[in-house]
Amino acid sequence: MTEILNILIDRVADRTPKNYDFENDKFIYKSDEDGSSLYRNKNEKLNIDFSVDKLNFSDIQTMDPRIVTISPSSNNELHKHAHESIFYIIKGTGKVVIGKDTISVSTGDIAFVPRWIFHQSKNTSNTEDLVILAITDFGLTSAVLGDYDKRTRLAEKGDDAVFSL
Repeated sequence: MTEILNILIDRVADRTPKNYDFENDKFIYKSDEDGSSLYRNKNEKLNIDFSVDKLNFSDIQTMDPRIVTISPSSNNELHKHAHESIFYIIKGTGKVVIGKDTISVSTGDIAFVPRWIFHQSKNTSNTEDLVILAITDFGLTSAVLGDYDKRTRLAEKGDDAVFSL
């Protein structure tokens, strides 16, 4: 176990909340606010054009909310990772490849991606971005495995990113 996992276990077992400063801590993102840029990849040959912004809520420990924006007629990388993901489609239409299956998604839909399964999101619109709120348990899996996120990304030459199935 990592030191971070031990801290998480202690915080859960302690059964007391942290003392928060509601004037200075971040507890809400408004629809017109951006998160902090986490990752961007554009590769015309592979039709990849997307960005990931992290929503930096105060003292978030196990969940990791991110806004994924995929440009019109583009996709993100086909990849896999240790964390589970729930995708809430904020805006747009697309397809989500999960393993060997493909599901169509549109505004308001919710999709689940299990850990370690290859997946990819594709924007089927020619005119508007596909915007996804991706909520993962990255904090928990990082506590168990250490910082593994770069291994999942093509731009970082990650072992867990691939060109296609």
